[in-house]
Amino acid sequence: MSTFQVMAVQPASRMGLKGPDAAALLQQAGITAPSAPNRIAASPQLRVLRLGNTEFVLEQDDGDSAITQVQSLARTAGLRAWPVTRADCSLLVSGEAIFDRLSRICAFDFVQLTATPDLAVMTLLADISVTFTLEPASGLRGLRLWADPGFAVYLTQTLQSLSPDAPSHGVHP
Repeated sequence: MSTFQVMAVQPASRMGLKGPDAAALLQQAGITAPSAPNRIAASPQLRVLRLGNTEFVLEQDDGDSAITQVQSLARTAGLRAWPVTRADCSLLVSGEAIFDRLSRICAFDFVQLTATPDLAVMTLLADISVTFTLEPASGLRGLRLWADPGFAVYLTQTLQSLSPDAPSHGVHP
């Protein structure tokens, strides 16, 4: 039996933050944000992805105190930073030979992730726009992956078809 797994996960709270003062607003809230685009700053309680110079995604697994504080500051601080609703599909993908398996459906050099563990990658995986990062909390070598929720079933089935235990038929045999 393989240890390759695909699991849907849902944080307790999630938000996007955009605007030229978004990084300053996070700093006012006492939240450590990545200093460069396409990076993640993660703690056991909060993930902060910087997708561009002025765009962030925040996820909190337990409660919503940090995100509530950011939303409140966005309304009252007088900065040019605006909350944005995020409804991403979120998956944890982990297990044996994960990078070899993902290389079948994604043209990304996964060795870069081990060299730059705080990298937030935006690319195509099975022809779907995704963002992913290393997920050290998965217990196995793994990724946390985000995509448009309309592609959740397709993406989950496609990833599950990469398991050696999957039936021979599938989305990408």
